[in-house]
Amino acid sequence: MHCWKILNLEHHYGTTRIIIMAVFVFLTVFSLSYVTFNLFNDEHYTDHLFWLFVIAILALYPIHKFFHFLALYDLRQHLKLRVRTQFYVIPVLHMRIQEPLSKNRYILALLTPFIVINTGILIGTLLFPVYTHYGTLLLAYHCSLCLIDILYVKYLLNSPKDSQIEETPKGYEILVPPTIH
Repeated sequence: MHCWKILNLEHHYGTTRIIIMAVFVFLTVFSLSYVTFNLFNDEHYTDHLFWLFVIAILALYPIHKFFHFLALYDLRQHLKLRVRTQFYVIPVLHMRIQEPLSKNRYILALLTPFIVINTGILIGTLLFPVYTHYGTLLLAYHCSLCLIDILYVKYLLNSPKDSQIEETPKGYEILVPPTIH
């Protein structure tokens, strides 16, 4: 296998641009989902469970990472977990796999939190319409968390079908068999 391409979105886009895109995703998803849910909802909203909403906001990132881990559970002996701080305050969970994965398996691992958590949030928002404002905020926040995953999926979909993905300190390397150019 040889390296076809190295992906490092932080170097490609820059942290500031990624944050701006995440804010844009948050505002867009919140606006569209809030308006859409309000078209079919005549309930008056309540703030009785605000404390639960705060806990959900704080727990969403670790739960998101847990679903990445769950998608790769059978390879757990090859996973390395690390906590780093970004901007000297924000703890970031970094999960790194020590062996190459197939492109499709890696895409599945990237999309699992997006599909599972957003489906749960949407179902919860539909079942409890008095908390629609919380559900739409959680949905928008989680979609902005998934931005990096979706950007990686975008690049991986354009890679050769037989490629393997390997994480290195430089970023993600897309490895291909020697016969593919």
